[in-house]
Amino acid sequence: MKRFILVLILSMFVSIVRAGDTWFIDTRPATAEPEHFIVKKLDNTNQSAPVWRSATLEEFQETHVPQKPLVIVVHGNWMSPGKTMNYGTVFDRFSEKFGDYRLLLWGWHSERISCGIRKDTLIKARRADDQANHLVSFLQTLKPDSHVSLIGFSFGARLVCNTLQILADTQERHNELSIRSILLAGALDCGSLTPNGQYGQALSVTEKMLIHVNPDDEALCFYPLLVRIGGPQAIGKKGAFLNGLSEKSRQKIKSVNVARQLGPEHAFTASFRTLIMYDKDFRQYALFE
Repeated sequence: MKRFILVLILSMFVSIVRAGDTWFIDTRPATAEPEHFIVKKLDNTNQSAPVWRSATLEEFQETHVPQKPLVIVVHGNWMSPGKTMNYGTVFDRFSEKFGDYRLLLWGWHSERISCGIRKDTLIKARRADDQANHLVSFLQTLKPDSHVSLIGFSFGARLVCNTLQILADTQERHNELSIRSILLAGALDCGSLTPNGQYGQALSVTEKMLIHVNPDDEALCFYPLLVRIGGPQAIGKKGAFLNGLSEKSRQKIKSVNVARQLGPEHAFTASFRTLIMYDKDFRQYALFE
């Protein structure tokens, strides 16, 4: 009985610590300027019926503590703002046991287009790269020495890597931020991180990078067809090519095979849940522990 009461008290404490620190930023109607972003904050004072309330970027910035980890989760294709916020509520519950950090769901324009799947996917691949400018603009508003982890699922992983690439290319602000990154079911070429790859400088601005690899992912089987028959495989299916990487860059990457946990599934929630299952990895790569 005493043990049950202790667990209950600890659970209540963790909920209190996490309460009110889950956010959603939507860039769909925006230019690349942060002042046009739509900002919402999750009010979970009523745990049985949490609600999203309108907020401002100024409110986010005023309450931002640099040493408190900021975990930014970027979704993949075919997601609406409402669906993203629903996932945010779920993720808030998944990760509440980890204590005091700030969770931010990053929304970008990825709703399904009325065209063939291949055309839709090609458009979203380009759009994910373009949308990285929004995330870069946001990161440049953060206070110096902020601890930021970028978690991207599917095309969200592509957006994350291009964000890192732009930071490396512009040499703006990234030296003042501590950045770690996690790629879940990454929909980008497995050679993208090599020196001559599309995101060849991405590793230079991230302290560590965790890559979940699933050889059984059915959706990523079709990734090579985005380019041509026999095109490059996705990093989320085959892992990252390490040829040409310096020893320092190689040491930054950790790959984990999650086929046993996910099977053929290519799903946002399942991938995030699997990440949470790897307690030590989540703490190290997302929470800077």
